[in-house]
Amino acid sequence: MNKKNLRASGVILFFTVIWMISGYFAQTEPEEYVAPVSKEVVLVNNSKAVDYRLPVTVKAESQAFSKVDVKSQTSEKVVEVGFADGDYAKKDDVICKLDSGQREANFKKSKIDYDSSIELKKKGLISESALVTTETVFESAKIELERTEIKAPFDGFVENLAKKGQLLQNGQNCASIISLTPLKIVGNVSEMMVAKIKPGLDAEINFISGEKYNTEVSFISSAADTRTRTFRVEAELDNADLNIKDGLTGELIIYTEPVKAHFIPTSAFLLGDQGNVALATVLNDVVQIMDVQILIDTVQGAWITGIPDETNVIVGGQGFVKDGDEVISKYR
Repeated sequence: MNKKNLRASGVILFFTVIWMISGYFAQTEPEEYVAPVSKEVVLVNNSKAVDYRLPVTVKAESQAFSKVDVKSQTSEKVVEVGFADGDYAKKDDVICKLDSGQREANFKKSKIDYDSSIELKKKGLISESALVTTETVFESAKIELERTEIKAPFDGFVENLAKKGQLLQNGQNCASIISLTPLKIVGNVSEMMVAKIKPGLDAEINFISGEKYNTEVSFISSAADTRTRTFRVEAELDNADLNIKDGLTGELIIYTEPVKAHFIPTSAFLLGDQGNVALATVLNDVVQIMDVQILIDTVQGAWITGIPDETNVIVGGQGFVKDGDEVISKYR
């Protein structure tokens, strides 16, 4: 082998040894690359609970507090009608006067006999039983005469009046009388809301004609309607001026007992794992997902319960975080 080949082989061998030695002292495993952790920036609103009274709205109508048919208790002809349909009568006003005829004569005779018996009894000329007999006859004649005057049982408007000259049979109507003061406001509450309603709660009635009145719940039924599964609820109006008529329709708004609630914008809500409504909140810059209960939903947002009275609610960026994430909170 010539010198030139020996020299080339030596150079190759030298570099080979150097490469092997450098590989022996080099690290056997490469360093693992760790990407820097970046925190999500979220917009947070500090929400404080306030006393909120849930408005329960039901369809309602006005109803007369009392509405009865005034009936004749004897059979006789009508000789006088004291009112016209729609007139207002006071209690004990005579609505229909019937022909008294023989009844008045019987009353006068029985009264004379009774007065005479009293005097005779004082003188000891008749027995106690004889006095009682004449008194009984007198009282019966008095009742029969009183039945010829059919009177209003309470203040109210008269309708469906009998006609003068009409023969009223025993039990036949002389008139109908309607009391509009106080006035009942009647509606029906769903079984979902009935537990929140009780007598004494504030309410307001908004009639379809535009009138609005403040009132309060006076009655809630203990049993549901078998057809609608709703519960009858009533309120009362004084209606002293008699402006509100029977049968007007409107909305009865009942305000429940106050509860601590938050008003949250619609955009802040999340859909929970079980299909429930949730909110993303922040405590010490750590995300907490909380289930909430919606009391009432509006276009602008909803009144909710289920979170602490003072809570930092994420209202921007909540869709990019999950429970337990550390975030950078920007308060508005």
